[in-house]
Amino acid sequence: MSYTHRVDRERRLICKAGLALGAVAVLPACGDGTTVAAACSSSSVGVGNAADVPLNGAMMHPTPQANVFVCHDANGFYAVDAGCTHLGCDVQLANAADLKQGFTCLCHGATYDANGEKPTSPAPAPLKHYLLCAQPSGALVVDVTQAGVESTVRLKV
Repeated sequence: MSYTHRVDRERRLICKAGLALGAVAVLPACGDGTTVAAACSSSSVGVGNAADVPLNGAMMHPTPQANVFVCHDANGFYAVDAGCTHLGCDVQLANAADLKQGFTCLCHGATYDANGEKPTSPAPAPLKHYLLCAQPSGALVVDVTQAGVESTVRLKV
């Protein structure tokens, strides 16, 4: 078995099973590149390619379960739920050209920072973060069954 084939096979096994043993070298596509809480499941949904999300930008993608923003900052890529934590209206980028301006809910005026945190009234909580994974092709997938990912986790592609 060739080295490349073995590494690809190990990556699939580790990503699918969420195993962390020996993962540092082969798991940058499953978490923040240093730690892995879990791996994207078979129910993950494609949300475009990493190359399509500019630095300090975000793109909203509908999934069957939720609308999700795929965001890109200096530390990597992350996915947040677009649903405002007040009543569930979809938030928008406060400035479409600059993720650093954060998110705003047009329904009732709540705002969030670029990481989906520091909500203002009437939003009672930060936006949920989802697990984001990458395929070798650069395609991104989000696993909305795995909410509650730490807001500092970034996918490095």
